[in-house]
Amino acid sequence: MMESPQHLNLATTPLVRPAQADPPRASGVYSWWLDTARFPTPESAGLADLPAAPRLSHGAEQAELLYVGRARKNLHQRILRQHLRRTRSSALRRTLLAVLLPGDGKWAEGASLDSRRRVVLDADAEDQLTAWMTGHLLLGWVRCPSKDETDALEEGWIKEHQPVLNTDGTTHGRELTERKSRFVEGLSCDA
Repeated sequence: MMESPQHLNLATTPLVRPAQADPPRASGVYSWWLDTARFPTPESAGLADLPAAPRLSHGAEQAELLYVGRARKNLHQRILRQHLRRTRSSALRRTLLAVLLPGDGKWAEGASLDSRRRVVLDADAEDQLTAWMTGHLLLGWVRCPSKDETDALEEGWIKEHQPVLNTDGTTHGRELTERKSRFVEGLSCDA
């Protein structure tokens, strides 16, 4: 029997490498972690000048929390079809670009804005960002029985742990939003 989502401990959720992930086609909350066994600090992974925020360490893995999100309908689709493929529909990918860019300008290559001013990447740049994610991050998730429990768990974990790459619900969200705006300023519009 699944533990009530409100009582789940984020630091003990099982983690997998993104390339081996097979999340369920169900609602739930997911978390992205820096693999600190391979990259002991965010800087060693290329994450430039992250906001000052507390960093939750995983209880069983060598990992540091970066991001928490929700899938109100389908964890499988949200993680594999959006976060690991499409920058346009992934706040995580757009935030990663904004914090990777200051350390390495190559992240702006292949990036542009669509007619709604959303960041899009060409196929090579999407592949490059996906490769970075699968090489540097670990992933965890928990199923939730309803949309309301999914929303409550995500909100609770963000409020409690202040994941460094989350904007909404964090004390450092404004700083990240400004970085994302600076990243977008330098992009052309493919209207």
